[in-house]
Amino acid sequence: MLGRPTILVVDDELGPREAFRMILKEEYNVMSASSGPLALQFISREPVDVVILDIKMLGMDGIEVLREVKKQKPDVEVIMVTAYASLETAKEAIRYGAMDYLVKPFDRKEVEEVVKRGVSRRMSFLKNQKVMEELKLTTEKLIDQIQGYRQKITDNYEQTIKALITAIDARDSYTKSHSDMVGAISGLLANQMGWSPEKVSTLEQAALIHDIGKIAVSEAILRKPASLTKREVQIMRQHPLIGVAIISPIELLRDIIPIVRSHHERFDGKGYPDGLKGEEIPEGARIVAVADAIVAMLKDRPYRKALALEEIRAELKENSGTQFDPKVVDAALGWLTTEEAKDRVTIPTLYGLKE
Repeated sequence: MLGRPTILVVDDELGPREAFRMILKEEYNVMSASSGPLALQFISREPVDVVILDIKMLGMDGIEVLREVKKQKPDVEVIMVTAYASLETAKEAIRYGAMDYLVKPFDRKEVEEVVKRGVSRRMSFLKNQKVMEELKLTTEKLIDQIQGYRQKITDNYEQTIKALITAIDARDSYTKSHSDMVGAISGLLANQMGWSPEKVSTLEQAALIHDIGKIAVSEAILRKPASLTKREVQIMRQHPLIGVAIISPIELLRDIIPIVRSHHERFDGKGYPDGLKGEEIPEGARIVAVADAIVAMLKDRPYRKALALEEIRAELKENSGTQFDPKVVDAALGWLTTEEAKDRVTIPTLYGLKE
């Protein structure tokens, strides 16, 4: 949205149109239309942020206009104007997509507050839309770059994946050996759950590259010690989808795509990128999620020291059924009570992998 926000006032009477113009002209670019068809013509060719729309008009009434506006420009905010006698109609308009309504006679302050709220919602939408467009362009550029190396990656995928993981490790000290450790624990948990050796091998490979999408995330975000902003969180949350875009051209890695895509899903459905719940989430992704958490708890973070074995068990129990699959948690708790786990977890190496 460039310059001042544009408000379109739609009313078949001149008086209300002028009243709104006088109230809003200091802060907004105020346009007007004397009928529904004229308003729709204007919206089809000019950018509009908020529409103030009278319900009772000759010919095409406000409800009809509202439906058409939402059909053409669903992101435009609409404020209905009604008399007390039509209050129920105004409330009905909310169900069709209107954000609010004004009741005649209205005062200046009421108009200013409702319009300000509508403009704020519109600006938030446009800002988020811009962020998503930027993310889309970043992903498209990344995919274009990858296409040029597709054949080479197909022939040498193991070496290429290891090189990309090394690149991530070099950019973010936290991820150093992280993926190797997640792979080792994922395989151990899968064995604990009775998986076949072939499935375990595929899972370990998926765990090795589960964070490969972070190669497209800036170092400023990866290394940021403070909390991420809303926009930075949005960018970070794209890494599973970017990871899928990276490995999709590689035929030999097709089986691990669901795990790479879904390793940040939660058992209660509050994860990302798809909001999958329970057994909708691939079992391999549910295992990697628990292994990922265990490795995170094993390491010092800027805001806390590495957790002790008993603390890790307590965290897993507390989040069983919400963040994590209870079956995977049970497998993890079974391993974490063994003498082997006590020995391996409390020293700086895990299965020969250096921190």
